[in-house]
Amino acid sequence: MDKEIIKNKLQALLNHYNTGNYEHTLRESEILLKKLPNNIFLINLIGSCYQNLGNLKMAADAFVYIINLDNKNIAAYNNLGNVFKTLKKFDDAKENYLKAIKVKPDFINAITNLGNLYFELNDYQKAIENYLEAIKIEDQNALAHYNLGLVYQSIGEFEKSKKQFEKVLEINPANTNADKMISRSTKYTKDSSHLKNMEEKLQKLNLNNIQKINLYFSISKAYEDFKDYENSFKFFKLGNDTKKKMINRNFENEYKTFNNLKTFFDKYEIETQKKINDDKKIIFIVGLPRSGTSLIEQIISTHSKVYGCGELDYLNKLIRSNFYTNNILDNTKLNNLDKNTITKIKNEYINFVKRFDQNSLIFTDKAPLNFAWIGIIKILLPNSKIIHCSRNPKDNILSLYKNDFDDRLNFAYDFDDLFTFYKEYLALMSFWQTKFFDEIHEANYEKILNNADDEIKKLLNFCDLNFEKECLDFYKTKRPIKTVSSAQARQPIYKSSLSSYQNYEKYMKEVFNKLDRL
Repeated sequence: MDKEIIKNKLQALLNHYNTGNYEHTLRESEILLKKLPNNIFLINLIGSCYQNLGNLKMAADAFVYIINLDNKNIAAYNNLGNVFKTLKKFDDAKENYLKAIKVKPDFINAITNLGNLYFELNDYQKAIENYLEAIKIEDQNALAHYNLGLVYQSIGEFEKSKKQFEKVLEINPANTNADKMISRSTKYTKDSSHLKNMEEKLQKLNLNNIQKINLYFSISKAYEDFKDYENSFKFFKLGNDTKKKMINRNFENEYKTFNNLKTFFDKYEIETQKKINDDKKIIFIVGLPRSGTSLIEQIISTHSKVYGCGELDYLNKLIRSNFYTNNILDNTKLNNLDKNTITKIKNEYINFVKRFDQNSLIFTDKAPLNFAWIGIIKILLPNSKIIHCSRNPKDNILSLYKNDFDDRLNFAYDFDDLFTFYKEYLALMSFWQTKFFDEIHEANYEKILNNADDEIKKLLNFCDLNFEKECLDFYKTKRPIKTVSSAQARQPIYKSSLSSYQNYEKYMKEVFNKLDRL
């Protein structure tokens, strides 16, 4: 085949890949590979397509194949490291990043990805070192500056984080993710220059919907800071409406799963599983997002015996990989659960958590949506503690609606979706509270804000932790907080968020009236 024809075909495939047309790119690349066997560019493209399509095994096989052809191929090592990181095989990921760096010490992609790995493991000092090394190599690398800003923000170094995000905007003013991050730790006034800059971008820059959404929510937060609630609502409604149009998701599978859980556990005798001796104890902090889960974890993880892991998605992945069929919880698989399988899944989870800190015996996992898995948690980890966070439903719904989240919270961008999810959550939690009434501690946000000392002591007592006065000064700790609550959870107890729904009542009357009728 003529070299110019090959070059054009490869460029066309790369163009399709860069526009997200992964299935087409994969299909055509595999056809072309038959004519060009062992073409490393094509194999890497195929592996990357598989990676983006979620077939991590085939992706890993492709990158390993490249390494067997060329053991100095830094892109293959880096890509294989990314696959292992997604699979939570952190040692393998680190090994491949380091192999790439050994071949090319200034390979900025692998250095940055190694920083990302350390950040995921809450080793923020090593993460910072890697990002600074990447920036030293290439000061105009926006990704390294952005990720460094995320680390600083997560550990409460807000001025340092702001400088990094401002550097990102200096490199690329259209990177509105940086605007969003700046907004989280900024207290705005009417004259704030950053607010004016964001509004100008909406007018002057040719932005895609994702870029606009970042600005809509950030501008909304700014207006709320100086109590212009009309404009605040206007902009976060724009953000929600735009995000809703981008979401193609049916929530029926979630609700079927909730019903399957109630059907299974209604007849399940959980007492038969008690009490297994575990060398590690897990405290699960669950509830609706924005119900105070970050605050509770910050309080508990300030205790000298506790390591706060943050918001982990690993339990959800284990449950889905072991108990799901066609994206719905399969009760048949739960019925066939035996002691060996319980031990296997439990050990996978414990071994994952231990990677964060080998010495601690008590860990927190504050993924809010784990409220769905309370019954399964009590089978797998019967000695675990469950803390359910609750909040005034109107404040909770408002807080969900005025923030931008990842894909697992796609119910948060529409009043009907929000209300339906809240109703289903309430029904499932009512079921769990009846089933495990003495094993779930209710941590009410309003009670904690109004009577912090007593409520924190009750919380520690439930977790079998002795009282330490440092837990009352939870906001002083430097542990990472990677959620939208990173700024709020580093403040002393404040009551301004109580009944904040009243500021938006006339704009959200319909959904609030529905909540009143529940």
